Amino acid sequence: MYKSKYLERILENGMYYNSILSQYLIYDYENLKISNLLKERIKTNVDSNQNFEIPLSEFSTIQIALDLRIEELLKHPDFDPFKEEKRKRFPEQYGNQPFEFHGKIYYLHTKTFPVDSLIDRIIDFKELLEEHFKANKPLKYLYKE
Repeated sequence: MYKSKYLERILENGMYYNSILSQYLIYDYENLKISNLLKERIKTNVDSNQNFEIPLSEFSTIQIALDLRIEELLKHPDFDPFKEEKRKRFPEQYGNQPFEFHGKIYYLHTKTFPVDSLIDRIIDFKELLEEHFKANKPLKYLYKE
C-alpha cells in the first residue's frame, strides 16, 4: 500500500531532488547509454537546480539503457549473483529479495552490498517509468531546497 501511494504521489506531483535527495536517474545518468543530448539536459537542469521533465518519448530508450546497466552490474566483480552459501546459512536474510532478469533469478541484499542496492534502485526506477507510461504522463523532477 505504501508503495502504491508513493507512486501515486509521484505521478501527480513529480519527484523531488537536491544534493541530499538523490533520485536514481540524477545519480547515475552518466553511466547510462542514453543520448548525449538527454545527458546534457539532465546535467544542465541538475547543475542549475531547475525543475524538468523526462518526456514519454525518451522512456523506451531509458528502459533499454537501464537493462544494459543491470547487465553491467550483474557482471561486476563485487556482485555475488546467487549468494548460495549465504542463502544456505542465513535463508531469511539472503533469500527474501529475489528478482528475475532474462529468465534467471538473482537475490539481492541491499543493506550489505552496494552493487545490490544500485540494482534495486534501477528496478524501482524501471517500475516508476512503467507507471508513468501507463498513465501517459512525463516524469517530473522538482528541485526542492
